[in-house]
Amino acid sequence: MSQTGMNDPTDANDSAGPTPRDSHDHHSGLWSALVQRADALTATVGTGQGEDLHARRALIDFVHGDVLAHLKTEERVLYEAVREVGAHTLVATLEADHRFLLDLVEQVEKADTAMEAALSARALVVLFALRIEKEDTVVLRTLTEAGVDVTALLEGMIVQMATDYDAHFSYL
Repeated sequence: MSQTGMNDPTDANDSAGPTPRDSHDHHSGLWSALVQRADALTATVGTGQGEDLHARRALIDFVHGDVLAHLKTEERVLYEAVREVGAHTLVATLEADHRFLLDLVEQVEKADTAMEAALSARALVVLFALRIEKEDTVVLRTLTEAGVDVTALLEGMIVQMATDYDAHFSYL
């Protein structure tokens, strides 16, 4: 993993081949923007009553816009491809990740204190990074080993995201 917490797309040790550049760039953009918003929320801890509300709202709006748009497209395109190669348990695991991500967003929204919101935001960042790593190292490898043209699949997924949710991607 590189310093950003993402898989290096040029890693020569990856037997399934590198992660296509657009996918890596898209994930890096999402992850970076999520970290920035979580950092802003964390910076409000101890600053006074209600100081976290703006930072909390920015994080929640970003997740409800950019991150959920990404996840919905993954569910329609990527998960369907994984199902087609018979990796149903892997899809169930990915769906559980999505449920936990949504639960953490709800915890940020409903937190009674800035500290509670910041802790939930940190957990959200970690789970999202792990989720991206899982996609890049397990999901794409599974599809590649099954003979799926992963580059074409991801290019189609990115086009689908741009078509369906272009206005949502604020980090671009």
